[in-house]
Amino acid sequence: MSLKNSWQQQQQQRQQEVTQRQQEVSASLAATRQDRQAKAVQLRHELSLFREVLGSQNTARRTELQQFCQRLHLETQSFLAAAGDRRYVQATQLAAELNLFVQMLQQQTAAFLTEAQAERAVAAPQLKQELVAFVSDLRSDVQSYLIELEAVRENQAVQLSQALIDGRAKREAETQALFQRLAVFRAELQRFSQDLHHTVWGGESAANIETPAAKLPAVAQASTKNGNQPTSCIAVLPNESVAVPATVEAQHSSAVAVTSPAKVMKASQEGIGCEKEVYAYIQNAQGARLTEIERALNLSRFQAVDALRSLIKKGLITQRDRIYLAQGHLAHT
Repeated sequence: MSLKNSWQQQQQQRQQEVTQRQQEVSASLAATRQDRQAKAVQLRHELSLFREVLGSQNTARRTELQQFCQRLHLETQSFLAAAGDRRYVQATQLAAELNLFVQMLQQQTAAFLTEAQAERAVAAPQLKQELVAFVSDLRSDVQSYLIELEAVRENQAVQLSQALIDGRAKREAETQALFQRLAVFRAELQRFSQDLHHTVWGGESAANIETPAAKLPAVAQASTKNGNQPTSCIAVLPNESVAVPATVEAQHSSAVAVTSPAKVMKASQEGIGCEKEVYAYIQNAQGARLTEIERALNLSRFQAVDALRSLIKKGLITQRDRIYLAQGHLAHT
């Protein structure tokens, strides 16, 4: 058998197989379509039955819901009515209790205000007296403190003035010593110059020799303060004695007012002389203020302050809250 005949025979077999398969598929599709139609009819019937049952159930539920809403409405109306009655009764009772509480509170407040007014009226004179005494003590303390500050400032001014005087004297002494040394050095320089000239030029007279010291110009120093006012002038001339510097103090704008040392020393000596009386009074009184000491011993403020300061320096008394106490009484307290 040739290849062509074989191929034609296989083609016919394949066509027959395709035809047979198409018939089988058509028969299978027809059977499947019939089954599906039967199931669809059955499902439609079941669905219609379910709709009928669901409709009847919905009708019953609507009826039950309407009945429940009616019962709930009636119960709510009755509950609101009862609640309104109870709230009215409670509001009435609360208003009555509130009125009683307000009346009681008003009575207590009026009694408290009356009592406070009476206490304030009683305490006002005492407080006024205490305030007057406190103001008086405060003024006395401030006055004593200011006087103490004034005395301290005067003492400091005296010390500063003495320090300035001592410094000025020291500077003048140092300047005088310096010029004395300068005169000695100048004399030695003149002798050295004469000896050198004699050595170089032989026996020529020293009177014809112009020494280097003779060529020295006059030296003048001046320092100014507050403008052109000189504070010190120094003049040195050859073959003459050294001049003592003349010091002129310039007045500054910020000058310190200094109290007379004699006056301060006199007040200090009088205060120191009253130490025994002041110490005895403080010891007997077991503590006293500055004003009390002045009035009791008939002393001035400067005398009392100086005596107290001297006693404090000696360690016999001490000061606590503007009150001066003896050391023995302080140890007992």
